[in-house]
Amino acid sequence: MPNKTILTIGILAHVDAGKTSITECLLHHSGATKALGSVDKGSTITDGLSMERNRGISIQASAVNFSWENRLFQLVDTPGHIDFAAEVDRSLSILDGVILVVSAREGIQAHTLNLWERLRERKLPVLIFFNKIDRDGVDVEEVFLDFERDLGAKLFALNYPDLSDPDEAKLISFTNCEEHINSRIIDQSLEHLAECDEGFLLDYLEGAVSDLKSILEKGKEQIKTGALYGALFGSAKLGLGIEDLLNSISTLIPQPKSYYPTTAAKVFKVTFHEKKGRLAYIKSYGGLLKSKDLIWSQQLDKDIKINQIFKPQLGEFVQVSELHPGEIGLITTSEIILSGDVLGAEKLKHQYSNKSTAVLGVEVVAKNEKEYQKLGEALEILHIEDPILDFKWFKEEKEFHLKILGPIQIEVLKENLAQRWAIDATFQQPKVIYKETPSKSAEGYVRYWMPKPCWAIMTFLIEPAPLGSGIAFTSKVRTSEISNKYINEVKRAIPWSLKQGIHGYEVTDLSITLIEGSEHTVHSNPGDFLLATPMGILRGLKNAGTDLLEPMYAFEIKAKQEVLGPVSGDLNQMKAQIDAPVFEHDFFILRGRVPVATAMNYAIKFNARTSGKGRLKLTLDGYQKTTTTEDKIRAYKGVSPLDEAQWILHRRGAFKADER
Repeated sequence: MPNKTILTIGILAHVDAGKTSITECLLHHSGATKALGSVDKGSTITDGLSMERNRGISIQASAVNFSWENRLFQLVDTPGHIDFAAEVDRSLSILDGVILVVSAREGIQAHTLNLWERLRERKLPVLIFFNKIDRDGVDVEEVFLDFERDLGAKLFALNYPDLSDPDEAKLISFTNCEEHINSRIIDQSLEHLAECDEGFLLDYLEGAVSDLKSILEKGKEQIKTGALYGALFGSAKLGLGIEDLLNSISTLIPQPKSYYPTTAAKVFKVTFHEKKGRLAYIKSYGGLLKSKDLIWSQQLDKDIKINQIFKPQLGEFVQVSELHPGEIGLITTSEIILSGDVLGAEKLKHQYSNKSTAVLGVEVVAKNEKEYQKLGEALEILHIEDPILDFKWFKEEKEFHLKILGPIQIEVLKENLAQRWAIDATFQQPKVIYKETPSKSAEGYVRYWMPKPCWAIMTFLIEPAPLGSGIAFTSKVRTSEISNKYINEVKRAIPWSLKQGIHGYEVTDLSITLIEGSEHTVHSNPGDFLLATPMGILRGLKNAGTDLLEPMYAFEIKAKQEVLGPVSGDLNQMKAQIDAPVFEHDFFILRGRVPVATAMNYAIKFNARTSGKGRLKLTLDGYQKTTTTEDKIRAYKGVSPLDEAQWILHRRGAFKADER
C-alpha cells in the first residue's frame, strides 16, 4: 500500500484562463518535470493531442502525478471550452477537490459560472486561484469582489497581490499583510471569518486583528469545513503563487474518506491508443486491483477480465501489476466498457451523472465514397470515447448522425478523423434536435396474429402529459387476458418505440395506458408483444398527432449599460422571454429564456456587440412547444412500425444490437 496520502485534484477554468500553464508550473515546482512546459511552444505534458498543442487549448481531460509534502497528487487537467463540458462532467465524478482558475484580467466569465454550479452541486472542496495578476489593466480587488457577488461565495484570501509597482507584481503572505489590513480584499476576508467564527467575531468588532498568524489558522479551519473558500493570487507566467497553491492543496483539501473493503472502481473516461488499443481510465475505491483479475461490470451485468493495468506518468503510460485504493489507472479488457461504469459490487456514492446535454445534431459525410465504411468505424470509436455523441449509423440510408454540444466540437471531430484515420469528412450544418409530445388523447390498436405462430392484440391509450414529466406507463388489462410476462415485454419495448415519432424525433411527456388486449394460449410468445408494441404506440401517436418541443436556453447577460438597447433588440429578434433588467454600477444584468435554434450562434455577435467585454451565459433549460413547419420535420430513419407489413417482415425473429 502506498505510504503517501493520495488526492485526486481537478483543475478547472474558462478557456484561456491559464489552467494548463498552472498545471505545468505545479509539475515543475514540485520536481516532477525538469523543464517547464509551455502552451505557446506546444511543449505541455497534459495536452497530448497534436490538435491541443496546435490550438493551445485542452480538448480531453488528462491525468498527471506529482508529490508534495508526502502527498501524492493525481492532477486532472480538464478542457476549458464549454463545447467539451461533457469531458469535465466525467472528470468531476472522481475528484477529491478542485482548483478553480480565474483570469484576473478577464474576470468572471460565462463558463466560470457553469463550472461553479457543478462544483456546488457536488459539494466538492474548492480553492480559487486568480491568475494573470501581472497583466495590464488588472483590478484584483474588483475581480475578488465580483467573484463573491456573482457566485455567492465567501472568500478568504491566503495571500495578497501587491501591484503598486506596475513593472513588478509581488505577492505578500497573509501573515505579512499588516500594511494592507484595510484593503478591500483583506477586510472582506476578515469580515467573512467573523461571520463564521464566534470567537473571532468579538476581536474583529474591537479591531483586535494584529495577530495575523492566529487569524490565518482560524481562516484555514473554516476553509476545511467548507464555510469559506480559500483564494490565492498569482501568475503562472511568472511562477508567482505556485508554492502557495501547492501548500494550500496539501493542507486544505480534506483527505479522502475510507475506501471499500472489496474491489471497487469507477470508469470516468475511455480512449483508444494507437498501440495499446482501447483503454479505460478508472479510479480505484477499494481493494487491490490486479491484472488478470475478474471484476463485475455493473453496466454490462457480468464479469470482465482486466488484461493489463497502466498508470499515467507525465504523458506516458507505465505498465503496473496492481492498483491501490485511491489511485487512477488505465485498464485494457476485451469487453466494451463505457464511461460511467462501476466495477465491483459496491454501490458507489456520487455516481457519474452527465449534466451536459447535446441538443444539436449533425450529419457526417465522407468526401471519398470509398471511405464510407472506414468513416462509420471511426465514428463508432469516437462514440465509445465520448458517449454524448450518441452516434447513429443508418445503414439503409447510408447516413451517419452525431449529437454535439457546439461548433468547436465539429472542428475537433473533423481534425480527429483526419489525424487518426486520414479521413476527409464533411460535417453538414448543425440542426436543433426537437422532441415530440402528443397533441391530444387517442387510441392505438394493433393486431399481430399473422403469419402464425404469433398472437398479440392490444389497444393503447395515448395522452398528453405536463412538460418535463417524461413517460408513464400503466396497464389496466387483467392478467387473465395478458399475463405479466408479456406485459413486461411491452414495458421493455416502450423506450425504443418512442425514439422516433411522427415527425422523426424522440417522443416524451406522455402517458401510455394499455386498456385492452389478449394473448393466445398456444400461439403467443414474448417476442410477439415486443414486436407489436411499437406498432400500437405509433398508431396511437398518429391518431393523436404530435406537437414539436424545442430546447430552450436560460440566459444571463452582463454588460455595460451602453449596449443594453442593441442587446435587447437582439434578444427580441431571437424570440426571447426577457425579465426586467437589474443594474449594478455601469453594468446591466438580463435574464430570461431563448430558443436554442435562434441563439446557438449568438455568442459571436454578442462578443462583437460588447467588444469582448460582456458575459453571456447559456444553460439548457428544458423544452417548450413550438410551431411545426416542414423545415423542422425529419423523415423516419429505418423501417417505420406504421408500415406494418414491412415492420413484421423486418423484425420477425430478430432484433438488431443497436435497438436492444
